[in-house]
Formats: sequence, C-alpha cells, structure tokens
Amino acid sequence: STSLVRKRSGVQISSLAHNVFMKKCIFIFLIFTQISCEKDESAEISDNNETNSLIEVTVFMFELCPVAQYMTLPLSDLHEEFASKNIIFRAVFPNLISTQETILNFSNKYSFPFNCILDENQEMVNQFNASVYSEVFVHFSGNLVYKGMVNDSYSALGQWSPPENHYLYDVLSKLVQGEKVKYFENNAIGCNI
Repeated sequence: STSLVRKRSGVQISSLAHNVFMKKCIFIFLIFTQISCEKDESAEISDNNETNSLIEVTVFMFELCPVAQYMTLPLSDLHEEFASKNIIFRAVFPNLISTQETILNFSNKYSFPFNCILDENQEMVNQFNASVYSEVFVHFSGNLVYKGMVNDSYSALGQWSPPENHYLYDVLSKLVQGEKVKYFENNAIGCNI
C-alpha cells in the first residue's frame, strides 16, 4: 500500500507519523494550558468567593469560508479585550484541505491571534458536535455554557447586516465579572463543516 509522505525541513514524515505528532502536540498544549492556569495561586477571588476558573473559547474555522473570514475581526477584538482575563482562545481547522501552511497564511492575512489547531481527522468536530465554520463554544470550568454565533451579523449565508446581538461578548463579560451563566445556544450561520 502507498502512504502519503510529507517533506518538512528536509525530513520525510509519513501521514500516520504526522497525525501522531499532531495529536501529541495538541495533548501537550492542552496539558500546558491546564498546568499554567493551575499554577497561579494568586488568582483573584470573584464575588461568589470561588477562585476564577478557566474559560475556554473554541471556534471552528475554514480559510475559504467567507463567514469565517468575516468573523476574524470580531473574534480578534474579543481576544484583545479578554485574553488577559484567564481565557484561552483557540481556533480549530478541520477541513481536509487545511494544512499548517494554509492556517498560518490565514492567521497572518487576517491578523488572527488565536491558537490554531489542525483537526485533520475531525476528532474535535466530533467531540464538540460542531456543524458550521465560525461556530463558537464556550466552556467554563469544563462545562459548556454557550454554543452558537459570535454575533448575529449573518441571518443566513450571504445575508449580512450590522450585528444587533453580540452573544460571545455578552457571555465572556458575564463570566469575567463572576456572574453565573446558564447554558444557552443558538444556530450558528456559516459554511457547513
């Protein structure tokens, strides 16, 4: 049987070895982020006397999806405002034509500051049950509190208007202020995964 071979820095890496390598990198990244957050013994105390907990924002992106391209600006603005407040931002690229190079080019073109993860086997798509590009998931202390749109600037594919509701901003603001957020969701608009 023939295996796909990639050439990287003069070394040939089989597709299987690359997948194993990527899984290890994702695992190490997740462990590191957990450890780095747990090391902060001087975390501020919120109004409800609990230590600030980890907030994770995960968005599914595709370099060629116009909705995902548009959402890079509001997502970057949210990153700028909230990244220093114990929030981890990551973008998952599960499209079969995505590569490390296309993701890097996308990040550079749109000045997209998120940690980007290539999800070649769509494992994270299945884990999150994601359905469209630019769909966002917010976890607080490991619990899903929001799933849906970044904002409501798209009412359908190709139907854009200035946003009236900034769902992701509202959820992050409440969490950072120590307010309790009950789980809610809406249907994200974007290119199908």
